[in-house]
Amino acid sequence: EFNDDLVRGIVNINNETPIRQGKPFWHFQKGFDAVKLENATYAERNVFLGAYLQDELIGYIRMTHVDGVANIVQLLSMMKHFDKRPANALVAKAVEVCEQQGMTHLQYCNYVYNDPKSSLTEFKRRNGFEKVLLPRYYLPLTVKGKMAMSVGLHRGLAKCLPTPLVASLLK
Repeated sequence: EFNDDLVRGIVNINNETPIRQGKPFWHFQKGFDAVKLENATYAERNVFLGAYLQDELIGYIRMTHVDGVANIVQLLSMMKHFDKRPANALVAKAVEVCEQQGMTHLQYCNYVYNDPKSSLTEFKRRNGFEKVLLPRYYLPLTVKGKMAMSVGLHRGLAKCLPTPLVASLLK
């Protein structure tokens, strides 16, 4: 249930470390009110699952469902409890909940962001997620939009840069 106890648990997880996956963690030191506000969006379509050790929240997943498809919006667990694999347990439970609710798919946003060898991509692969390519169409509606498309910005800035440069920037 989305309540103040869950929000306090999320704040504790967020504040465990300022660095995650080698990068500054943007949720680090966010206050209770900010975390509550962010997680309250789409309240009628959210499903929260928590992994607990005794009475402590050590991991959580937030899913938002739309038209029979559940989307993982956030999946985060405490690094100090990594050995208990709460993220894997949460994904397994998410699949179970999706099946019970008649969802057709469980989506974990982009399969690959910038680095196909990232630990997040590997986690998705090991937990059974597969890359699915969907056609997307962009229509520039303004002069600015036409210019952005002509240089490929609609694919994201990382796609406009040479792969070796992106790899060295990620390092």
